[in-house]
Amino acid sequence: MKYLGLLIFSLFVIAGCSDKTFTTDKEDWKESPTLVKDFVFRIGDNGHLGFGEYGPFISGESQKYMWHFWGDEKVLTKPFKVIGIKKETGEKLTVFEFPTNSVLAPNSGADHHIPSTMSLPSPGLWKLEAYFGEDLFGNVIVDVKK
Repeated sequence: MKYLGLLIFSLFVIAGCSDKTFTTDKEDWKESPTLVKDFVFRIGDNGHLGFGEYGPFISGESQKYMWHFWGDEKVLTKPFKVIGIKKETGEKLTVFEFPTNSVLAPNSGADHHIPSTMSLPSPGLWKLEAYFGEDLFGNVIVDVKK
C-alpha cells in the first residue's frame, strides 16, 4: 500500500512538471501571411477566407475588418461568428457575431463578405477561428500589439 501511494504521488509530480502549453493543438503558431496593395489583406489557413485590415490589431482598441469568403452558398449563409484563442494562455472569447446571414454578398471577387469591428483584450498571438453555424470554416492568426 505504501508503494502505491508513492507511485500515485510520483505521477502527480511528473504531471505537474510538464512544460506543455495551454493550447489544445500542437501546431506552430505563426502570424498569417498578408497581401499588401491599398490595404493589408490577411490570408486564412485554408485559402477560403481572409480579411482586409484597415488598421493593425492593438490590444483593447476596436478596428474595422472586412471578412471575405470563397465557398458554397449553403455554408456561407449560416450565422457567422469568430472565436479568439490566445496562444500563451488558451483564453477563449467571442470576438464577433453576425447572427443573420441569409443572402450571399459578393465583393472584390469573393463569394461573400461580412463587415466587422473586432477588438482583442491583450497583446500576443491570437488565433481567430471563423465559424459558419457550428462548423469551423478556417482560422487566421494575428499578432496583437500593445
